[in-house]
Amino acid sequence: MSFDINQLNNIDYEEVESVLYDYLGDLVEEFAQSPEGKVYAQENPEFGSWISSFTEHAYIQEGFILTEMSKGDVQTVMEETLPRKITLMNREDAQDAIPELIAFWNFLKREYNLRHAKSIVTYLSSIENKFTDWMFDPAKGGMAKNFVLSGMQAGFDMTTEEGLNTFQLSYTQQLFGDALAGKLLPSSSQSANKKPKTTKGFGKVDADKEKKVKRKKK
Repeated sequence: MSFDINQLNNIDYEEVESVLYDYLGDLVEEFAQSPEGKVYAQENPEFGSWISSFTEHAYIQEGFILTEMSKGDVQTVMEETLPRKITLMNREDAQDAIPELIAFWNFLKREYNLRHAKSIVTYLSSIENKFTDWMFDPAKGGMAKNFVLSGMQAGFDMTTEEGLNTFQLSYTQQLFGDALAGKLLPSSSQSANKKPKTTKGFGKVDADKEKKVKRKKK
């Protein structure tokens, strides 16, 4: 049976989970069998994860579907959604994203003649040197992602349970230190009339997780 790219267009909320992951697998396979996919695979034999992540997060987080996405929709996904929801451990992990998505949208443009595909390819080409920085920008990350990034920057191995637990303990101790320091420090009104007491303060820090299917925007 041929792949139906419109399968998600009018699907009911209750049906999403049962069909989405099969849809993503079939979508990647459809791309793999295309001329664009075969050319891309010659130098990048392991591909598909960015196509799946892009399509899944666009649909689940924003309600966007491939056949109706505009350049502005893609911009939202690339500049806001993916940096907020996906945590990468190495900058190299982001390097294949743009080439893979460009090849994918070129496939969609030729195979399905999608109205906005050309402008989307142009946009993706323009952000090739920016996307990796966005994926590691704390200002774009959610609380859970920033927690992991903070641990990585502090030298903890956040890919292991031991590393996560150790950083969590350190994180909690810092929070406790901040709370204790806050109780000991004099208020601004008190410090205006009295000499400040010598009080030592401690650390700083930062923690989101939700996965909610939004209905397709009309």
